[in-house]
Amino acid sequence: MRMDIKMIVTDLDRTLLRRDSHISEYTAQILHACQQLGIMVAFATARGETTCKRFTDIIKPDAMITNAGAIAKVEGKIIYHVPMSAEIADQIILACVPEPSINFITAYTEDEGYLVNKPVDPNDAGWHDFPASVVDFSKGLGCAVHKIAIEVFDDTIAETIAAPFPSVSIMRFTGERIVRFADKAATKWEGIKAVAAYTGVDLKNIAAFGDDISDIEMLKNCGIGVAVDNAIPAAKAVADFICGSHDEDGVAQWLEERCITCS
Repeated sequence: MRMDIKMIVTDLDRTLLRRDSHISEYTAQILHACQQLGIMVAFATARGETTCKRFTDIIKPDAMITNAGAIAKVEGKIIYHVPMSAEIADQIILACVPEPSINFITAYTEDEGYLVNKPVDPNDAGWHDFPASVVDFSKGLGCAVHKIAIEVFDDTIAETIAAPFPSVSIMRFTGERIVRFADKAATKWEGIKAVAAYTGVDLKNIAAFGDDISDIEMLKNCGIGVAVDNAIPAAKAVADFICGSHDEDGVAQWLEERCITCS
């Protein structure tokens, strides 16, 4: 059955991307076919924009919601932007630097991209899309920051660091020791609402695809929420549909059946 979908919003890692962090040729063909039918395609990801280049070169999405909602762009124009202030970001960074339970500290800024407190191996699977510059965080950065992410081995330290800042939220990604600090208004859902308002697409005509904690709100509130089969239980619980896993091109299969075959 064909659905009245005007925009596709999809997470990347563990949703659209396969386990090897690649977009299959089949998935690319389906998304291009959807665009040819007049359906907009948007990426909504925790990644910064620079780390999405491999995928945007292939798909050329109409909109990008990056840093888990800190920035939203339509055709390259910023239409939503909620970084942490320089003052708050520096206080968080300075609290992280001396903490022995924190390993990596990374910060993402619009101008500098990813900054990290120690060298990383670019051949490591976790870093090959994340070219990072090593900086000394001991004096702060003195600029607005879209997100700060830490690898932490103490389950309480992130909450302690964030406690003095009511405007800051923290999020731990499933299966990882990575915790993200960001402005509370930096969510994928807020970015989607901004993109929808700017483009005139009704939220009821948006199909959202995701797998993890940061996707729950958009799966629940968009007109159609689709969780991949490898999604966490909480994401599946709020979704309208469950599609195949990321390794099965589940998003593309679902779209082909409901947008392409029935067109």
